[in-house]
Amino acid sequence: MAELFRDIAVAAEVPIVVRDHGGEGPDVVLLHGGGRTLEDWRWVVPHLQNAGRRVVAMDLRGHGHSGRAPWTWDGAVADLEAVVDQLGLDRPTVIGHSLGGMLATLWAVRHPECPLAVNVEGFGAPRGPEDFDLPADEAKAACTVVSGFLAGLAADGDPAFARLLGAIGEFDLWGTLRAVRGPVLVVAGERCEHLPEPLAAAMTARRQTIFRVLAALAPELPHLETAFLPTGHDVHLEEPARLVRTILAARA
Repeated sequence: MAELFRDIAVAAEVPIVVRDHGGEGPDVVLLHGGGRTLEDWRWVVPHLQNAGRRVVAMDLRGHGHSGRAPWTWDGAVADLEAVVDQLGLDRPTVIGHSLGGMLATLWAVRHPECPLAVNVEGFGAPRGPEDFDLPADEAKAACTVVSGFLAGLAADGDPAFARLLGAIGEFDLWGTLRAVRGPVLVVAGERCEHLPEPLAAAMTARRQTIFRVLAALAPELPHLETAFLPTGHDVHLEEPARLVRTILAARA
């Protein structure tokens, strides 16, 4: 049986294309990662529908079939507000991967009525040597490696991509989590991606720092839940059913 959905262009600062998969249950909005599209959620959608959710996925600005506009966090939140308003969604759960996970967390800060925000691997870029669980000299070297890698990506891409990377670099995960007042679930993959050295070692140290700080924040932030799954960065592609079970089990 063919999947039934409708694609809609929502009027925002630029047209935002959304895919409404329908359903009668509580509303869920899905936000993809940088350089991806709403198609990224194709394996997750059926599991949410089977759990009785109405599912809407959207192409973020500058991605997929949505319009091109400079990436700003304010603009991206406004795009999501337009989608929620024009589709008549009622206090949706917002689930995002990577870039979308950062946006989901910011949404929860600005919309405390949000029943649950889910940040899947949306950690942002390291902000300094302190973001690497390594001795001081090694941490500085790791930070230089990652900063150089990101600078190379920015130089090789178009100006819009460079601006997007800049916004990711400005995202403060820990400060944002502390500002959330409603339930938020952070999902992390336990494995580091296959990367060349020395980038692989640097990113492994970065991931260990994330795990450590999340564990330290948990007693301080009663609204925060964490889950660690046996995947890499693309949790939603590697373990879609397990991800949905994890989300459904979260406090909300």
